[in-house]
Amino acid sequence: MKIYISTPINGRKEKTPYERRKAAHRKAKALKAYLADEYPDADIITPFDVVPFDDTDVTETEALGRDITALLECDTVFLDRGWTSSKGCNLEYRAAKIYGLRIIDGNNIEE
Repeated sequence: MKIYISTPINGRKEKTPYERRKAAHRKAKALKAYLADEYPDADIITPFDVVPFDDTDVTETEALGRDITALLECDTVFLDRGWTSSKGCNLEYRAAKIYGLRIIDGNNIEE
């Protein structure tokens, strides 16, 4: 199984783009650890595996394109809490639906 984690980045509440990316990076790492426990044999991919946190030369459009490519190489997508308020996560959700990927909605998982 290969799981892509879809987590809000720019749609977060932090004030600056750097703070939003930093918070999203922390959350993605935590989700990756959580999913590794739940699915120990899975290969888990985050947006920051696709575009590293410190790669600031990549535009938002290019990053999202790379993310969609990575998502389509997976068979499952995990949608982080709050995904419905994120344009990027909604795009990733729609791609997953179109291509018939398994979808795990993090809004339905108790913390």
